[in-house]
Amino acid sequence: MVYNEGPTGIRQLLYLTAFVLFIGYQCVNIFVPNADMIVATRILAAAFYSVVVYAYLGDAWAAVRRPVPTKADFLIVGIWLSFLSHLMQTVYAAIYRLADAPQWLLNAEIVPVIVLLSMLGAVCHVAATGSVNGEVPRRSRIALGIGVGAAVLIVGAVVATRPDIGPAVERARPWIGDWWRTGFVPGGIPTGPPPA
Repeated sequence: MVYNEGPTGIRQLLYLTAFVLFIGYQCVNIFVPNADMIVATRILAAAFYSVVVYAYLGDAWAAVRRPVPTKADFLIVGIWLSFLSHLMQTVYAAIYRLADAPQWLLNAEIVPVIVLLSMLGAVCHVAATGSVNGEVPRRSRIALGIGVGAAVLIVGAVVATRPDIGPAVERARPWIGDWWRTGFVPGGIPTGPPPA
């Protein structure tokens, strides 16, 4: 039903997915605080994005390696990069919330790198105007089911245990924090506010 050809199939897919997501969200939202629902939706979104990244991975790798890429190859790589960026941003946002929103994590140098991936994907999309390829990605209902099922389990575990990942995030700070020591000029001249 949801894989029917033509615009009717697209509408069926969109209507059914929107209906299931909306009803599911509202049924859980009655019992769960909004902050937890935001984390839950981030985890569910990460599962959906992971399925797209998985489904396009082989085709994107083949497109990058092809000596003479087609327009469809640019589109495939663009889709893969875009959803990889979506996945990374979504996971990062969930970590940020679960770590109790540390200011340094909000402004970490890793964030622009993640966003840049989506920009690379956008460039590939623009370069692929007019491409048509009805075979990519390969549909994988099993991967979708596994991804969503795993996400539901993770949501349940996170909501039930409310893990404190702050210490683990703090240990990662040197690796993903301020790589270029913003506010510090080599030679020892501080550029920030004077000490109190």
